This record gives sequence, structure tokens and C-alpha cells, in this order.
Amino acid sequence: MTRPISVVLYTPTHNISGQIVPGTQGLFSYLNLPTESYIEIDHGEINPLHQITQPPETFPQLWLVKDEIVAVLVEKRGGLGSSSTVRAGYTRPFPHWVRILAGGYEIRGSLQSGARFDFAALMFEGDSNFIPLYDARLSAILFPRVQAEAPAMVFNRRMVHAINLLPGDSDPGM
Repeated sequence: MTRPISVVLYTPTHNISGQIVPGTQGLFSYLNLPTESYIEIDHGEINPLHQITQPPETFPQLWLVKDEIVAVLVEKRGGLGSSSTVRAGYTRPFPHWVRILAGGYEIRGSLQSGARFDFAALMFEGDSNFIPLYDARLSAILFPRVQAEAPAMVFNRRMVHAINLLPGDSDPGM
């Protein structure tokens, strides 16, 4: 049994925080398990985005369909799991600073790959629906008070509407 990790999840309508027990492989592998279509969140809080300034409602357990998750933020990069699992290889990672429009949010951060940025490969190849992003910043387009930052997160590529590369090869001061 592994220790639970603290997460903050965003759906198109809600902000949810709590703890997940991802198993020995880490959060990245847990979210990308093709045999499970939901996740269980323990000891958390839920808040509708339009009432983000109101006190959240607490819950002992909540089950959430993976397809409805836009992004999952973690407190440390290690929360995603082993870096070789997250990167899927042994190549030295190359950061691509991007803006992602997904499920009513604008997300900025660093995608890491072993080569040049390839939109088609990112969006349509492989089995992983959740993609890691580092030094991430998230803001809800229709709810300006909903903003978050995290050293690491995963986003649901099925929710993505558009991606663009940001100028330069370093954090553009998002």
C-alpha cells in the first residue's frame, strides 16, 4: 500500500481537492490505467467554479469519472511518479513552453519531450489520455478568480481544444 498524495482537480464545472492513493506506479500511471474509468478521492473538498470564494463542501469519499477531469495538480514533481514512467523513455527531456486551451481553462507550462514538439504525436498517438506538464499555471476562462499554480500537473488530452508554443526556450514569465 502506498501513501496517499494530495491533489487538486479541475473539471469543467468544479474544483476538487483531496487525497488519492495512486498505487506503486504513481499518479501518472494510475490515471492512465485503461481498465479503470474512474478515480476515488478521499477526505476532500468540492466547490463549483462560480462559487469559488464560498466555503467548500467537504466529503469523506468521492468517485469521479476520468473523462470529466481537465487537470490534476500535485504539490511536487515526484507526485506524478517515476520520471522514466512519465517521460516514457531514457532520453534527456527537452522543454517546450506551451499554452493549452482545454475544457474552459487556459493552461501554461512546460511539456517535456525528447525531440521537437509534435502536436499530432502528442494528441493522437499512444494510449495515455493524461499528459504531464511542469511549472504549470491554470486559469478558468469564464471565472477569473479561479487560478492555480503547481510544479507538476497532468492534463486530459481529450479535453484539449488548442495548443500553441510560446516564444523562447525558457519560462516566458507566465
